Amino acid sequence: MGIQPWSAVKYQDNRGAPTTRVSVVMDPVPAGKLLIVEHLSGYAAIGQNDTMDELWASDGGTQQVQLPLHFASSPLNYGGALGVARNHQFGSPVRMYVSGGTAITVSADANTAGFLLAKVVGQLVDP
Repeated sequence: MGIQPWSAVKYQDNRGAPTTRVSVVMDPVPAGKLLIVEHLSGYAAIGQNDTMDELWASDGGTQQVQLPLHFASSPLNYGGALGVARNHQFGSPVRMYVSGGTAITVSADANTAGFLLAKVVGQLVDP
């Protein structure tokens, strides 16, 4: 069985028009491969006085993992419609098995969700 290291980083910027959910969709797993996800991390900018309501990753099917928050930054002025926000850093070892053609979505919910940067690390294997 061939094993190939795999990682991806995606960014979604809603600072101009903050929403209650910000999501990133990773590129699909290559056809004929299985992605074994080992780690998810990143940060989300959430309005200064808001609480992160939920943070999770999903394959769009039966796999969903909740991600723990580690800390929030000091208030940062991003200007525009977002204004002052805090970066909420997250990261965790996980185990997900994602089939070829399927993409992982990472989402953050809060009253004011400005942007999200997410990183996925794992290995591609032949199924």
